Parts: sequence; structure tokens; C-alpha cells
Amino acid sequence: MADLTPRDDVRKKVSETLKRVDQLIRAGDIDQAVREIIRAKEVDPKNVYIHAYEERLAFLSEEHEKHYSEEQTRKAAEDGARKRDEEARKVQHEQVMREEEERRKREEEQRRKIEEERLRVAEETRKLEEELRQAEEELHQQEENSKTPHPRPAGTEDSIPYRQALKEVWSDGAATRDEGSTLAQLRSTLGISGEEHARLEKEVKLETYYDALKRAWSSGSITPESASKLGELRRTFQITPDEHDTIEAKMLWELREGQDRPNVLVIDDDTKLLEVITETLEEASFNVKAFPTSDDAFTYLKTNVPDIIISDINLETSTMGGFTFYEKVRELDHLHDVPFIFLSGLTDEVLIRAGKELGVDDYITKPFSDETLIATIKGKLKRFKHLKQRKKKKG
Repeated sequence: MADLTPRDDVRKKVSETLKRVDQLIRAGDIDQAVREIIRAKEVDPKNVYIHAYEERLAFLSEEHEKHYSEEQTRKAAEDGARKRDEEARKVQHEQVMREEEERRKREEEQRRKIEEERLRVAEETRKLEEELRQAEEELHQQEENSKTPHPRPAGTEDSIPYRQALKEVWSDGAATRDEGSTLAQLRSTLGISGEEHARLEKEVKLETYYDALKRAWSSGSITPESASKLGELRRTFQITPDEHDTIEAKMLWELREGQDRPNVLVIDDDTKLLEVITETLEEASFNVKAFPTSDDAFTYLKTNVPDIIISDINLETSTMGGFTFYEKVRELDHLHDVPFIFLSGLTDEVLIRAGKELGVDDYITKPFSDETLIATIKGKLKRFKHLKQRKKKKG
């Protein structure tokens, strides 16, 4: 092979350099490619290929700078957005913590007030029970001392429809002005004397007040936490302190007679259904404590032990639904052995299964017959009675 001339040697070096430049461009290393072109120009400043690559690199460098600037701008925007999100989350977290702290303080204040009210009502209830006991003794003594009933005044036959009219008027409290006018016309038509009217009205007033008081007590409307409703009921029926003592003594006497009956606690936010269930169970010789909310029922259960608990699942007016109420009840040691039955108008198998998985003793789907309800309660009471007896024998 012939020796290379100086010109050939230059071309060879330039060719090798341009190959490296091309490889660097493909690899994206623009800065190193630029440096290689500069060295190539020093070897052969007039080489057209070098100038072509130089123009291409100038364009690529510009594009690279543009892309780099855009990338930096994008990263800065992302960093700013991330910082703003972090700051927003931090502010939100602090807000949630403040709200939680405020809620906790409100709950503590509410619990304190409830406890103070409970103690106050308990003291008033104690005094009331003492007064009722004394009134009961006085009433019993009066019955012993007076065996002969008062003679009925004239007009007794006509007083029957008039007494019924009085009972309808007084069913919700004292007569209004319009009702009074209607009664006056009826009294004139039937020939009822003023003395007979006064006697009948007093009897009816006490009778309807007693029925209203008994309904309110059974439905849970009157509890230690809402004792003021008792005063409202007295005012509605215009009951004097002496009349009040006599009526409540009678109630206590009946309650005492029913102490051997099984105690059933019922919760349902449907007040009409609650009244029907209460009446049905009372007729079946059960003592019934009825509540329209699980909150009132749970307050009562903290210090009382019924023989069985019956609760609706869907309690819209309560802060605790049926399942939550059941779990809270089971947390109370003194209620571990009390059977628990769920009521519901729902037929969802998943919901029924969920209740059974919690450990609920039975499940009754609405609508149900009186016979089914009573039979279920009796069956559970009988079963749990046997279980208690077995535990005592083992112990």
C-alpha cells in the first residue's frame, strides 16, 4: 500500500471525528459532539462536512436548550403544585383536628350537663316516690275507713252518654272553649245538673289523666331525663297536687302488683307501632318499657336490667342504629345474659345474616302477628331461664 499524503491523513482524521460526532448525536450527547466538531475544524477548517455537522449541532443545541428550559418550567410547576397540595392538606388536617377538639369539648360539656340533670332528676324522683308512698298509704287508709260508696245523684241514666262525651273531650286534656259550649248544650238537652256535671267531669278528668300518664310512662315519653313532661301533662289535664298524688299512688300500686311479670324493653321509632306492641304485650301479662329512640333506651339500660330487649334495626331518629345499639348493649356487663331480638320491615338476607353473625338471639320480620311476637318472646325467656339454671348448677 502506498503511503498516505498529508492531505489524505487529514481527511482520515476528519472522517473518524465525524463518525464519532454522528454517534454522539445519536446518543444524545450534544455537548461532546460540539467539542468534537471544534477539534475537527482545527484540523480542516474548510471541510464542508464539518460545517454541515456544525449547523446541525447548532440546531440541536438550540432544541436541547429549549427542551431543557421547558422541562425545568414543568418541574417548577409540579413542585409548586405539590407544595400547594401539601399546604392545603396540612391546613385541612389542622382544621379537622380543631373541629375534633371542639366536638370533644362539646360532648364533654353535654355529658357533664346530662350527669348534673340526672342527679337532679334522681333526687326529685326519690322525693316523688316518698310522697307517692305516703299518698298510697293514705289512700289505702281511706278505702279501709270508707266501705260505703257515695250515692249517685238523680239523672244517672242520662249521665252515661254525657260521661262518654266528657271522656272524648278530656282524652287530650281540659275542654277548649268550643268543646265547653258543646258540652253545655248537651248538658241542657240531657237535663244534667251542675252538681252531676261537676262529679262526672272530676271522675273523667282523673280517669283520662291516669290513662294518659300510663301511656306516656309505658312509651318512654316520661323518663328521669324528661321529668318536665310530667308537669306539662298535669297542667294539660288541670290536675291538682292532691289529685296527682292519688293517681300516681294508684299507678305505683299497679306497678307493684306487676313486679312478677317479665319485663320487656321495646325500641321502635314508629310511635304508632310502638303503642300497638306495648298494648299487645301488656295484655299478654308483660311489663313493658317502650322507647322511641335507642339513645333513651341505652340511658335506661345503664342502670336497669330487663328480661328481654326488642329493637327495630332501622332507627332513623336515633344516633345509634340497631346494630350499633346491640353492640353497645353487649358491652354492658350486667346485660350479657339478656336475650336480644331484632325487628325490621326489611327482607334483605344479607342484613338478616349480618344481625345473626353479631350474635343476636332472634330476628322477626315485619309485619308479624301478635301470636308470633308473644310466642317468640316466651320461647326466648324460657330458653334463657334454662341457661341461667344450668350456669348456677355448674357454678
